[in-house]
Amino acid sequence: MRVKQYVVETMPEAMLQIRKDLGSDAVILSTKEIKVGGVLGMFRKKRIEVVAAVDNEEAKQAKKTSAAPVRNSFTPVPRALVPEAYAQTARSFVTASDEEAAASTVDHSPQEKSAVAPVVSRSNHEDAKMDNASISLSSEHKPRPQGADFSGSTSTKSESGSEQQQDKLLSELQDLKQMMTKLSRQGTLVETFPEALLSWRQHLTEQEIWPEVWESWLEPIQENLTEGEMQEQDIELALQSQVIRFLNERIQEGILPTTRIVYVAGPTGVGKTTTIAKLAAEQMFKKQRKVGFITSDTYRISAVEQLRTYASILNVPLEVVQSPGDTQRAISRLAHCDLIFMDTAGRNYRNELLVSELQSLLAPVENSETFLVMSMTAKSADMVQITEHFSKYGLDKVIFTKMDETGTCGSLFNLLHRFPLKLAYVANGQNVPDDLLKPDAEWLCKALLGEGKQ
Repeated sequence: MRVKQYVVETMPEAMLQIRKDLGSDAVILSTKEIKVGGVLGMFRKKRIEVVAAVDNEEAKQAKKTSAAPVRNSFTPVPRALVPEAYAQTARSFVTASDEEAAASTVDHSPQEKSAVAPVVSRSNHEDAKMDNASISLSSEHKPRPQGADFSGSTSTKSESGSEQQQDKLLSELQDLKQMMTKLSRQGTLVETFPEALLSWRQHLTEQEIWPEVWESWLEPIQENLTEGEMQEQDIELALQSQVIRFLNERIQEGILPTTRIVYVAGPTGVGKTTTIAKLAAEQMFKKQRKVGFITSDTYRISAVEQLRTYASILNVPLEVVQSPGDTQRAISRLAHCDLIFMDTAGRNYRNELLVSELQSLLAPVENSETFLVMSMTAKSADMVQITEHFSKYGLDKVIFTKMDETGTCGSLFNLLHRFPLKLAYVANGQNVPDDLLKPDAEWLCKALLGEGKQ
């Protein structure tokens, strides 16, 4: 096998040289971007290093072919025309392959000339077209990927690539159409809103409710107003009904009676340890269940001591773990407990390694639930990213803390709209166990809409 390396500015130039030196049966082995020239490491120019190879017999034929004089050498292709040059070069390979298959003689110099000359003339023609800034985007001119093997190109393969490009373009156009339709619908909706609905829309926006959420609530009301099935004085009641229906579909309060282990996860500083103490007190005093604690939060200063203090006050056993093996042994030692709460270390959700390390401590046990603890003071965008990261390891329910530290609660509704999580509890203070509330749809609706806003 004959292997040759090329350093060129664009891939079409490399293809032309490969075609000239090694023939149409050459295969591109690798391509990579390099920098050459410059002074003291500065002003270096980007180039493409291409490695191509061809079998020895084919190389000999290519050598005989290259012995014949070629009237026109390759012409550098401007970068602006690289996609079109890809298509032209690919078509020249297909044409040359068909001609070589039909010919029975060894002398291929006529084919070489016929393959190179049209490409050069087309490249020169495209230089003129670039000045006029009119490059055709027809389906026949689709770029070929770098490093592609053109040795076995056929018209069928070319058509298949064109169809894939067309399907991709069609999909993008459909997405664009849907987006434009949505924007148009939003504009029409706002223009036709009565003053009362516009007032509620402004209020929900100030509560940081996403447009896709408040649209789902206000559109049915707008339709009923248009059809005369509702009066403007009934808008507030209709909106309350929409919000309560939204919440009722997403509330699953408390811990299931069959749950054996509750894993509590979340980012740093959301109050996981305090929340565990509240949950344990509720289960002990209201459900009469025997409770045990496991903590893996050995990274934060005094974290173990904080939970140990709660364990001492509630008179419950505490186990400290640092590895998956420790977790299994701790669960075995707490087998006499009806319910085990495991406090995990708060982790930077942007660090995949830390989050996966947390997952390794969550032993797969039947009848377990995983609670995600989120702070109401966080932004909706951050909540979404946090939930996406922790969702990889399985989440069942969500607990929102620090409800008393913010005047907006839109992030709660946004997160429940985006993810299939059930709302289990809402915490509105640090008192144990008083400041832990089971979610009530009417109360949350009142917190969002306010009382007597109009």
